[in-house]
Amino acid sequence: MIRSRGATFALFPVLMVSWATSQNVGKRPSLPTGHLTPGHDMTSARGGHTATILPNFKVFIAGGKNERGSVLASTEVYDPTTETFSPGTKMSVPREGHAAASLADGKILIAGGATRGGIPLSSCEVYDYETEKFTTRGSMHARRVRPTAIVLRDGRVLLIGGQDGSQPLDSAETYDLLTGKWKLVGKMSFARVGHTATLLADGRVLVVGGTGNQHSVLASAEIFDPKSNQFSRSGDLHQARSMQTDALLPDGKVLIAGGAGDTKATVPLASTELFDPATNSFSVSGSMTEPRMKLPDAALLLDGRILLVGGERSAEIYDPRTVTSRPVLGNLDTARYDSAAIQLMDGSSRIFGGYDASGVSTAKSWVYRP
Repeated sequence: MIRSRGATFALFPVLMVSWATSQNVGKRPSLPTGHLTPGHDMTSARGGHTATILPNFKVFIAGGKNERGSVLASTEVYDPTTETFSPGTKMSVPREGHAAASLADGKILIAGGATRGGIPLSSCEVYDYETEKFTTRGSMHARRVRPTAIVLRDGRVLLIGGQDGSQPLDSAETYDLLTGKWKLVGKMSFARVGHTATLLADGRVLVVGGTGNQHSVLASAEIFDPKSNQFSRSGDLHQARSMQTDALLPDGKVLIAGGAGDTKATVPLASTELFDPATNSFSVSGSMTEPRMKLPDAALLLDGRILLVGGERSAEIYDPRTVTSRPVLGNLDTARYDSAAIQLMDGSSRIFGGYDASGVSTAKSWVYRP
């Protein structure tokens, strides 16, 4: 699965034999939850940035805000073999709250976000890791801050919703790698920002929750069909939520976890729900050990469990076999929001930066090992 949600991008192998087999062998002892330990510092403090896997398995980190609140044009590259960061090429414009997606040719698309002064952007640019250069490409049809981005099976990048600086958007558009152009597709039933978007096993995209017009927190969900380029409504969540996280499970269901349930985004949720694409409906699925919001994308471990980190100092593992969560050993330095997280091919994960409760970003990083 390849996906990106604003500040996050994950890439992992489909290696779920142990999880699938466990469904037929009855109850098993609890598996270890792993360890979260401090890593090296980035070259700059960042919050609202993105992290994307490169074809050489290094991680490309772009933009965000530093500890002084300045929006950054800078980038850096993380090498997981040495666990070190090195400065990268600057983007053409400072960005935070943008989207990043890995294209089929190995390049990285950076789109939208807000620049200095909070000005929303419609521009996009493409990073070539071989030449270490950015090339500006065509602009989107709308200025978008905090959209979600999904790489479709046909290679197009789908950008969904976000806000234009003041109002959430109900529009979506696709980027064509061959032409370098954007094309509007069907509108959603509701304008959304702070939603999640998940690529389903059949190639459709599930869009869930978020904040709508008049700061309403949404319980609605809808599905984008890349064949028709249209959205259609699915069943609603049991709990309206915004700024939650999501994960595609090995059985094709989607975990929706946490988020904020109030219009001021001050009350985090501990509840989780499961979406079943066979019935287009949600079911209640237990609770996390801590309420969490403004999380990065969850990481699917090689055994089918889910790493949930952010919104609190702690991290936890959700086990879909038992529908329970257990704390991970170790903590972040403080509760972190709008971090970027990446899962590597060996099953370990990295968490980069994020804001504290006062809105100050950090250069710290953390390493999770199962």
